[in-house]
Amino acid sequence: MITVTWLSAVNSPTVIPLAVLGVFVLLASLGLVVAVARARGPGPGDTAVAYERAWDRLDFVTVWNLSSPRMRDGRSRDQFVRDKQAAYREERGLAQLIRIVSPEQVDVNGPVARVLTRLELRTGESVVDEILLERTGSSWAVTAYHIASRHPGRPADEGTGDARSG
Repeated sequence: MITVTWLSAVNSPTVIPLAVLGVFVLLASLGLVVAVARARGPGPGDTAVAYERAWDRLDFVTVWNLSSPRMRDGRSRDQFVRDKQAAYREERGLAQLIRIVSPEQVDVNGPVARVLTRLELRTGESVVDEILLERTGSSWAVTAYHIASRHPGRPADEGTGDARSG
């Protein structure tokens, strides 16, 4: 009698859709867990592009957030932002210069990365910058910035650290 009851429950039109739905929910949940576990945040190329765009907007809060402690020179976020705003107060001509910024080359070696970004300026000129980054947790932080080339194929002056600071 138990066997007959179980078989009639399996053949019931409401059990099969519920079982299929249960399997679907289980698989979707498992896929979501795997996707979240693999998510590592933006890559070094994305971080370098965001850093270039923040400098172009003179958005020093974002610059501070994307910078490693070494690039901040021991300053708190408020001090850093205040110092940069004071240094660039009269230099508004240095903002909004970039038309397009893109990662030209991204080299990752474990927890460090080197990104060459190409900046297509509103003037029609092209600039290539080198940005060095370090992985901190699931994100990347800028550790050094160099103006790699003002004209493709011709090296420009290079600097380390916060090359744009005043």
